[in-house]
Amino acid sequence: MIDSIELLIFTILPPLLKASIITLQASIFGAIFGSIGGLCFGVLNSDRIKIKIISVLIGLYVIIVRGTPMFVQILFVYFALPEMTHVNVSPIMAGIITIGLNSSAYLSEVVRGSINSLPNGQWESAEVLGYTRYQTIRHIILPQALKNALPVITNEFSTLVKESSVLMIIGVPELVKTSRDIVARELRPIQIYLVTAFIYFVITGSIAFFTKRLERKI
Repeated sequence: MIDSIELLIFTILPPLLKASIITLQASIFGAIFGSIGGLCFGVLNSDRIKIKIISVLIGLYVIIVRGTPMFVQILFVYFALPEMTHVNVSPIMAGIITIGLNSSAYLSEVVRGSINSLPNGQWESAEVLGYTRYQTIRHIILPQALKNALPVITNEFSTLVKESSVLMIIGVPELVKTSRDIVARELRPIQIYLVTAFIYFVITGSIAFFTKRLERKI
């Protein structure tokens, strides 16, 4: 029993906690990238804003990203993209780019649907009051749309934390890869994978907790 506790405290936990930081870094930066892209694409593809050629391109992008697994996307970004652009990217950067591109496709549909769900009277009233299109979107439409989409957006972030495990295939020492390395060394899969699952639970549970607080505040 004492040996198991010492193994947990001194051998298992430190590398897993370090790996969880890498998982969070990739997820957070990827989510920021994805949120910016998803917001821009969602606005540009909304019914009151859309320009046909831009809407077609965004729609094609969303179909391709949502129709392919992140596993394939990260392989493309890490191996094929540098060969096409002659710009090398580090494994963690390739992971962040992949997470961001994947997230932006999903969030763009969330933002677009949330904007389209608002009554047309919101737009018409803003025009009567002399608001420009930019002012209408920024001050009237987006605050309401993002408020409605907040639960889905935060749920997407929780999903990104879990899906970031695909970064292990390009050598990023995130949570799952580190846990597998420890299992190969210590030969204690049950204890190690239970600790890994608990860390994921704490991260996603914290996200859910703060989401509920934020929803009530808004």
